[in-house]
Amino acid sequence: MKRNKTAVIGLGNRLLSDEGAGLYAVDLLRRKLEQEPLDPLQFDLVEAGTPGMNLLHQLDERKKIIFIDAGNCGIDAGDYRRFLPEDAVSLKQTKNYSLHEFDLIRFLEIAKQMGKTGNMEIAIYCIQAADMSLSETLSPVVQRNLPNLVQDVYNEIRRGN
Repeated sequence: MKRNKTAVIGLGNRLLSDEGAGLYAVDLLRRKLEQEPLDPLQFDLVEAGTPGMNLLHQLDERKKIIFIDAGNCGIDAGDYRRFLPEDAVSLKQTKNYSLHEFDLIRFLEIAKQMGKTGNMEIAIYCIQAADMSLSETLSPVVQRNLPNLVQDVYNEIRRGN
């Protein structure tokens, strides 16, 4: 399959409050694109949930992947940061960037070893969770900051087109 376009992939679980932030971000981005459209042939929006190795097929023939996930980013609750996979390896000894059983950094290491990432550009937006309780509602601080993260992702997509 020849896609050769960007994918924005939201990760998480909507049943665990802020753990669903990546999925809610894709929802917000979809609504933003209705107001301020970009060429849909240049990117895909993917709500991946907690996919594990099933995410490998999303890497096929992509030029760029932008992941959005809640995690332990080492910053204040609700804040977010953009980083590259290699930045996470140098910043931590344990796999603490993922708040669910799927460790994105480890997944990307395996995908690279399998030759799945090639020359693909990969960016990760991590928003620091404040609440991981059983709830389908984001914490107020994550809910307040998620639109800013989405705007940054939108700008990154726009620059790539």
